Amino acid sequence: MKDHIEYNESLYFNFHDEGNDLTTFMRIGNKPNKDEKSLFFVIMTSERTYGFRHATPCDDDPNSIGGLTFKRSSSGTWSLTYRGVVVDMKAAQPVPLPVAMDIEWKPQNPEMDYRRCVNEAQAEMSSKVASEHLEQFGIADGSLIIGEESYSIHGTGERDFSAGVRDWGSPKMWAWINSVFMEKEAFNITKLSTDMGDVDAGYFYTDGDNHPLNDVSIDLRYKNNVPSSFTLSIKDMSDLSYDVEGTVIRYAMLPMGNDNEMLLIETISEYVWDCKKGFGIAEFLVRRG
Repeated sequence: MKDHIEYNESLYFNFHDEGNDLTTFMRIGNKPNKDEKSLFFVIMTSERTYGFRHATPCDDDPNSIGGLTFKRSSSGTWSLTYRGVVVDMKAAQPVPLPVAMDIEWKPQNPEMDYRRCVNEAQAEMSSKVASEHLEQFGIADGSLIIGEESYSIHGTGERDFSAGVRDWGSPKMWAWINSVFMEKEAFNITKLSTDMGDVDAGYFYTDGDNHPLNDVSIDLRYKNNVPSSFTLSIKDMSDLSYDVEGTVIRYAMLPMGNDNEMLLIETISEYVWDCKKGFGIAEFLVRRG
């Protein structure tokens, strides 16, 4: 697997600050057999969507590129820093704005290994997306400066680590959805559709434990060909059910794949589960056209 040309190791973080109505998500990916390291960094506010993408050859620091750095302490807390630029992704003539981000990202649950959710056949189905996948939710605190705007950050979010073949064009589609409720409970789901069938995985963290998920149904509603709301019917491996309603607040679109044949729609959404409100990313990878 590690000899495959598309072998990838990546780290991804997001957080949403309800008080500032601000969402940030970021990823560093390494494809050593292609000598390629890449990043994307996106900030969504109520007024603008800012972003930056960059790629370089690989080096001896896989968790740092283009001013974006992820560092993990011995306690498990992560330091997320960025010193660079972003542009308004919807501007006709984008103008770079300086950004300074300093975030302490504290995990709130044990890492969840997707291999707890799937059997051997399902692991084979997902082998061209990532054979190893770890998920965790957390609390983000720190500061973010965009141009002349300064924000004191307190929010919640999700992180993941994935390793294995990452061929963006191999799935028919995927949905990767997460939310945090009251900083104490959270869920993460992936629904991956391939030519061989669907794979459902994730966790629901309640009562101080990660409950592995193995059955996810998604009823998507659209506006202007973009997801606008959805209903999740989720079951864990103990056959407990969770019904979640999601409403998209705003979104960003990122072309992905060798020929940009796929489109990554990254939304910040509001969720309701068990009369509790939460926020998190709902991500959809779809084939363009």
